[in-house]
Amino acid sequence: MSERNYLVDVYALDVNGKPNWPAVVAAPNFIGGIIKATEGLGYNPPWFATNWPAVKSAGSDAYGQTWFRGAYHYLKFNADGSAQADYYLNAINDAGGFDVGDIIPIVDVELGNDGKSDKNGRVHTRDSNWDASAQQIIDCTSAFAVRAKSVTGQQVMLYGGSALRERGITDRMGCDWLWTARYSSNLPVSSYQSFGWDVPQLALWQYSGDGEGYLADAPTSIANFGSPDISVVTFDTLNDFLNKVCAQVITINK
Repeated sequence: MSERNYLVDVYALDVNGKPNWPAVVAAPNFIGGIIKATEGLGYNPPWFATNWPAVKSAGSDAYGQTWFRGAYHYLKFNADGSAQADYYLNAINDAGGFDVGDIIPIVDVELGNDGKSDKNGRVHTRDSNWDASAQQIIDCTSAFAVRAKSVTGQQVMLYGGSALRERGITDRMGCDWLWTARYSSNLPVSSYQSFGWDVPQLALWQYSGDGEGYLADAPTSIANFGSPDISVVTFDTLNDFLNKVCAQVITINK
C-alpha cells in the first residue's frame, strides 16, 4: 500500500456529540467515518439519524470513491440476534438507507464495561454481556449475521477481539470480514488467528482510541475534530476496500 487510509468511528457521546465531519474530510489520508447506529433492541438515538446523512454529505463528490461511511450495531447477547439485525437495518433505512459508498453491515461483539473504575477513576455500569456464555455469544451473533445477509444480500463485518479471546471463541459466527482493535505498534497475525481469523479476511485495524495509539507515523487525533477511535484499512488499495466491503447498494427487503 503506497499510503495508509484511515477511518474514524464515533458514537453519540464522542467528540461532544457533534462530529465535525468536514474536518475529517480535510484531514490527510482519512477516507470516512463509521458511527454507532443501534444497541440491543432499545437504543436508537436521534444522533444517528442526524449523522448518517451528514457523513455522506460531508464527502460530497468523493462519496463512494474516496470517502465512505459505515454503521455498526452493538450486540446484546441477552436479546434475539435476528430481531437485533432487523432493529439495526430499520434504523438505517429510516435514516435514509444504504448507498454506494457504504460499508457492509457491521456487528459489534464485545463484553463492554466490566463495572470497574477506568483509568480516570470513573465507575461504569457493568454490561450484561459479561454474563453471556460462549455459546450464547455464538448463537446471538450467528443469528444476527444470518438475518442481515438474508435481508440485505450482503456479507457482514465483525468488530471483535477481546470478547472472543476471553470466551475462547474461534467460530466466525456467519461473519465474513474482521475489524479488530489493538492499541500497539503492530498487529501480529497471531493476535486474531487466536480467535479464528486470518490475513485474507482482515479489513480494518483499530489502532488508536481516545488519543492512545502507537502505530508509527499514524494520527491519534484530528484537527478541529478531536481524538476519536481511528482504524487503518488493511487492504492493499482503496479499490480493494471499495470492491470487497462496500461494493454494492444495499436494499432493505422486508
